[in-house]
Amino acid sequence: PGVGRPSDTFESAPAGRRGAPALGSPTPAATPLPVGTAGTQVATTDTVATYQAGPPQRPAIHHDNGFLQNPNDPNDPNPIATQSPGVGDYAARAEWEGRLAAGRAIQGIPGVPHNNIPDGLDTYDHFLHGNGADRHFSYERFVSNDPAGQAVLTNSTRDTQQGAEAYYNQLVANDPSLANRPVTFQITGSQIPVGSSEQFPYPETENWQKAIGGHNVWNSATVTVYPPEQPGGQPRFSMDMTLHAEDRYNFNPGQSDIATGAPDAANGRLERTGLGHQYTNYGTLQRQVTWTQGSPENAVSRPIGGR
Repeated sequence: PGVGRPSDTFESAPAGRRGAPALGSPTPAATPLPVGTAGTQVATTDTVATYQAGPPQRPAIHHDNGFLQNPNDPNDPNPIATQSPGVGDYAARAEWEGRLAAGRAIQGIPGVPHNNIPDGLDTYDHFLHGNGADRHFSYERFVSNDPAGQAVLTNSTRDTQQGAEAYYNQLVANDPSLANRPVTFQITGSQIPVGSSEQFPYPETENWQKAIGGHNVWNSATVTVYPPEQPGGQPRFSMDMTLHAEDRYNFNPGQSDIATGAPDAANGRLERTGLGHQYTNYGTLQRQVTWTQGSPENAVSRPIGGR
């Protein structure tokens, strides 16, 4: 197992066993003081993302345009114009429609290849029939059903915890009196690419390889910090965090499907002729995370509002 593999007990262990304050424990009566200035950069060297104070702010995420990418500029955000489809293109579209229907028919049948790819089929269906409209999917399902999703949640949460501690330390350094009272602030982070590192690995299951593959996440959070209850103790953190996920669903020249080896060019032709449409997938999940300063690894995390 790699260092990025999540703890099996991250979201389920009793608080007492993990050494963190129990969720639902009484909070101090004093109303937390809102602190921080939106736009202030968080000074930290041990996080993957960079953070700043303030409400959620989507980072400038760049998505490629697959087979509609400007061949002279890989960074051009505007897709090139499509071509008029021919008879062969309509026949290819009909063939892929048939494959989609067949794929749905075999879901859940034991021993049949590709029998557990419901999310992958849904995303492909939207490619054929969504006319390029944005689509929202369940990141909870990715976290629950793919080990890579579990790693992404664990490691991105830890990253945001470290950002929260760093900003709290900045605030107290500027005004030591804040250490004696509960305070609350917001932070928002830059994007983290998923699929290119051990901490944030590519999806392991065929379903999620097909559904989202490599993508980006970014976290935002409202953090409340309570001073130590005992002299010499550490402050307690409670963080309501939102993980935001984004993926451009399209096909790319020179690539192929991992599970079947089917070349992307087959569907790329549908993109080029307007018989299939690239689009952007969005997903979110929310967690309440509690821990004692200096021990983010002992955090207790639970879904906000239930699963």
